Amino acid sequence: MPAVIRELRHGEEQLFLELHAQSIRGLAADQYPPEVIDAWCVAPTEENLAGFIKNEDHELRLFAELGGRVVGLAALVLEDSELRACYVLPEAARQGVGTALVREMERLALEHHLDHLELLSSINAEPFYAALGYESEGCTEHIMCGHPMAAVKMSKRLR
Repeated sequence: MPAVIRELRHGEEQLFLELHAQSIRGLAADQYPPEVIDAWCVAPTEENLAGFIKNEDHELRLFAELGGRVVGLAALVLEDSELRACYVLPEAARQGVGTALVREMERLALEHHLDHLELLSSINAEPFYAALGYESEGCTEHIMCGHPMAAVKMSKRLR
């Protein structure tokens, strides 16, 4: 059964943050120290939810569903040509959900006349993005609430 991709709806902001954390804790915890995992997982506090809802970067946010259940999420920042997020619940991994989300982000990027996308990949997600045609531009660090997190800068030409 293929994943159904749809936009995030009003009132689903907390679910977005909760799924984000579940994906990280389930799929990346063996690659990073606990303090990085904790910093990476944005708690759905009132303050964090308010900032997420404000959406200052104008992220386009999507959910992926399998059998009517939300199992993945993605975010795209058009202004920066940045594929900011693609996360899948552990039980939905390797079922085409992440691929469907990235393909929809690429379609939206092209629709908005972008010619490439950039991203910072976690160490564990680098093979996934590489399989979708993203090329490594080298290792880097991303700072999560004061904690350095190993990452890989990647990009892909869309045209």
